[in-house]
Parts: sequence; C-alpha cells; structure tokens
Amino acid sequence: MTEGIYASTVGPAIERGAPDTGRPARSFKLGLSGCGGGLESISTSQILDLAERVEALGFTGVWLNEEHFQGSIVEVEGRRCHSPLILASAILARTKRLRVGFSVLLAALHNPVRLAEEIATLDVISDGRVDLGISRGNNPRYLNAYGVKPEGTADHFKEMLTFLPRAWAAGTLPFGDAVHSIEPKPIQTPHPPIYVGTNTNETAAWATQNGHKIICHGIISMPNQRRLMRAYVDAGGDPGGVPFGRFVYVSETDASARKELWPTVEKLTTRLRGFGLFRREGVIDEARLEPENFYRDMVIAGSPETCAEKFMALHDELGVTYLNALSAFFGFLPLPLLERSLNLMGTVLRPRLERALAAA
Repeated sequence: MTEGIYASTVGPAIERGAPDTGRPARSFKLGLSGCGGGLESISTSQILDLAERVEALGFTGVWLNEEHFQGSIVEVEGRRCHSPLILASAILARTKRLRVGFSVLLAALHNPVRLAEEIATLDVISDGRVDLGISRGNNPRYLNAYGVKPEGTADHFKEMLTFLPRAWAAGTLPFGDAVHSIEPKPIQTPHPPIYVGTNTNETAAWATQNGHKIICHGIISMPNQRRLMRAYVDAGGDPGGVPFGRFVYVSETDASARKELWPTVEKLTTRLRGFGLFRREGVIDEARLEPENFYRDMVIAGSPETCAEKFMALHDELGVTYLNALSAFFGFLPLPLLERSLNLMGTVLRPRLERALAAA
C-alpha cells in the first residue's frame, strides 16, 4: 500500500411511460465495456481502427477493465488484456468525440499521486473525454502478485477518492514538510467524473453521499444489480447517470442471434465457472453460469426490436438510460460477429432507443 504518501492531505417504435423520479428526462447513451473497451475480440493495434468505427457509429464511450495475467492462452481465456491507461491514451489519440472510461481501475494497485497525474494528463490531451471508474480492487491473486496486503484496502480506496478531487483542484497540498501542486490539472470541472464499482450496498450508498456515481458491471446478476441500484437511489443517487452493464448481442432476428451467439455463451460460461466467479459474494450465483440460464438472465440478445424492448424494461424498472454493453463477451465472440453486432447497435438499436426515451 502507499500508506502515508497522502495521509496528510486527506481531510416511437416503443412508447412507454418512464418512472416518475422527479428528475428531468435523459437521453439514451450507448457504451461498450471490456478489457479492450468491448472490442477485445481483436488483440492487435487494429483495435484502434475498431474504436474509430464505433465513434462513427455514434457510441457514447468505451470503458476499459483493468485485468492482469490474462491472455497467454487466448483460445482458453478468450482475450488478451492490455494496460488500460496506455490503451486509453491510444484510443483517445485516434478519436475526437468518443469518451474513454475505466470499468474499473483497481485502487489497491495504484499510487494515488501517480494516478491523479495520469488521469489528469489523459483529460488534458483528450480535451476532457475521460471517465474514471474505480473500485477497491480486492482480487487476492492481484494483491499477492503486487505485494499488497489485503488489510487496509478498503481504507486506501476511500482515502484515494477523498484525495483525487483535492489533487485536481487549484492550489497546493501538504506532503509532510513540503507542499506540491499536482500537475497537470484536468480540463473537466470540477474534475473528471468518478464512477465507483462495488458489490456492496454500503459502498453504493457511500458513493452518492460523497458526490460520485456508481458503475454496474454486466457480469453481476440482475438480482444483485437491482439491490445495488436500490441502495444507490435510496441514498440519493440518480439512476440515469449509471452506466448499466449487460452482455449485448444484436442480430437480424431473435433466431439468428441465438444460433450465432450460442457457441460463445458455452465457451464463456465454461471459462467463468473455471475460475470460480460464483464464489465472489454479491456477483453471480453458480446456477446462472449454466449456458441456458446465462443466455436468459445475463444477456440482451435478439433483433434490434427485441433488444430495445429488453432495455426499455430495465429503464421502466430501474430508471437507467445508459446501456454499457459487454459486446465482445470477454473476447470469445468471433470478430465478424462482433463487427456486425456493433453495426446493428449503432445504426438501428441506438436510434430506436433514442426515440423511445425521447417519447417517454
């Protein structure tokens, strides 16, 4: 841990009625999420070409997961994960409008001063297109490899989220006997948006009470998503600002979607069962990792009309307006299918949902 470094500074196709939240109507946003920003069915520099393409298709942003030690056997693991900060810089350099976020960075593995500098640098060079998603980062494999003790990661996380806004504000901060201005300062004011990733109700409520949003990852089962959203909203959070993750695949028809996607679902669920994801409390139960259950409960798949209906059902229930698609299915989806699904998402599904939310 970096204990002591910053302790002194912490102080029309569908017309539905939206729930009456007392908040203004929100426009639909469509993002992509994964260790390659939802584009990880490809693991070379061509991923940057794909990022340019999704920008042209009208996607709001891509979100990069921080993962480690994955990709040595791509046929088994499905994806090769890159450094998220470096990949973010490359994508931002190749695009003009697309936002780039993190879904999420792992606080336990980052020095707070260094992270403040790097996120601010990305914000400056991109003219303010960065979203910081961050979580406690308590994966024991990662902590062990990085030499971080699990005790204290919760305190480190909350101290970091207190520190970062102060680091990005004008002026200096005390560091022992010295004072420093952490540079550069970000373009977005008061700072890049902070999205908290969590599996617990307590942290979801804490996020909004401290001026942050939450980000819901698509690997979390719907009962757990509902629980987290309820805790967040009950504490005063706005559901319309939450990037809401689901596995998403769009095809011409419901039948073609199932036929095309089914081999990917079988590979992905085998992989997820293999590393015991269901043993992590508050994420997903083992029964939902059976392929049929996974397809039914964890995936928005089908024709554009069906996918729009499924998202609007989430909107009606939870108030979400930002669909954050795990489009590459952890890299197991073949690239031609990913490209076709992205095209349908951008050209057909996105405009349909924009109209639906405008009507609502």
